[in-house]
Amino acid sequence: MLWDRTEEIKIQRSTTLSFINADPITVVLIPRVKTAVRGVVEFVDDSPRSPQVMKLIMQSAAGGSIEQHTGDGTERRTDFQLLGAWDSLGDIGDHWRDSSGQWWEITAIVPENGHERRYVVESYGKHPVGG
Repeated sequence: MLWDRTEEIKIQRSTTLSFINADPITVVLIPRVKTAVRGVVEFVDDSPRSPQVMKLIMQSAAGGSIEQHTGDGTERRTDFQLLGAWDSLGDIGDHWRDSSGQWWEITAIVPENGHERRYVVESYGKHPVGG
C-alpha cells in the first residue's frame, strides 16, 4: 500500500503546530520595500503584517552571540530560526523589535516543504530571549 502524501502533510502540520505551541511567541513582522528617492535607493518600512504565533529556535553555538567591536562599542548578533505554520507569511528584510528593545530580522528563508515555514533570523542586542 502506498503512503498517502496528503495524510502525511496533515500529520506533519499538526506536529509543527504542537511544537510551536509548546513555546510560542507572537510576532508582528514589518516588511521593507525598496524605494528610490532622488536616485538613492532606500529600504523603508511597509505596513506591518498581521500578528503570527511562531517559535524561536536558537542556532548560535551554546547559546552564545557573535561579538563585533565597533567605534560605538560592541555589537552582539545571535542566530535563530523562526518557525511558523505552513501558511505563515514572512520575507527577507522583515523585522521586529521585542519589548526589551532587541532587534530581530529575517535574513534568509529555508525552502518550503509543505508543512512548515522556517526563516533564518539574526537578533541584535544584549538580551535575546527565546530558542
